[in-house]
Amino acid sequence: MSTIDNGGAGVKVGMHVDTNEQAHVFAVTEDEQRQAAEKGNEYNINTGTIAFSTNSTARTTLLYFKNDEDSDYIVTAIALGLGTRSATVSDAANVFIVRNPLTGTTITNANAVDMESNSNFGSTNTLKSTTLVYKGADGEGVTSGGTDHALLYMTDGRLFAHLNLELPKGSSVAIEFDGNTSGTFNVYAALIGYLKDVKNK
Repeated sequence: MSTIDNGGAGVKVGMHVDTNEQAHVFAVTEDEQRQAAEKGNEYNINTGTIAFSTNSTARTTLLYFKNDEDSDYIVTAIALGLGTRSATVSDAANVFIVRNPLTGTTITNANAVDMESNSNFGSTNTLKSTTLVYKGADGEGVTSGGTDHALLYMTDGRLFAHLNLELPKGSSVAIEFDGNTSGTFNVYAALIGYLKDVKNK
């Protein structure tokens, strides 16, 4: 088996060509999300607990995100936690993913989420102040101007749903929720995602 060197000082590199002219290499690969985490470009965005003290039989916005970064933002998953619903529970809770919403009381009120954490604990990177990340509240209405992208069901407990949403600069997403209960409950919503490396386009 012959060896191909680097053309420098005879130092061998890790590719060999066998007698059948087939190349043999040793390579380490990592996916784009892992690369983003290493570079400090992956984030966990979480509303923190939102308490509902009134009936929840209509859609309410839990979380709004609008990308104003210089590269696409990839949402890989959403997570929701739903506490025990009291009183009459009529059905599973409904979770709506809304594409490019434009207006709504959550956007107007502009309450910051409780957590906007970089997945690389050694990184000081943050999202731009012009990237909008807002937390909803009991009594706030739904967003408008967008279209529903997905519908998910959940019971009391935790939902983790893998998604593959690509948000170019200027686009947005909202998580909306209908608890389908006449009683009270606590809920949170989270977006897990990362900034796409422009070199990978």
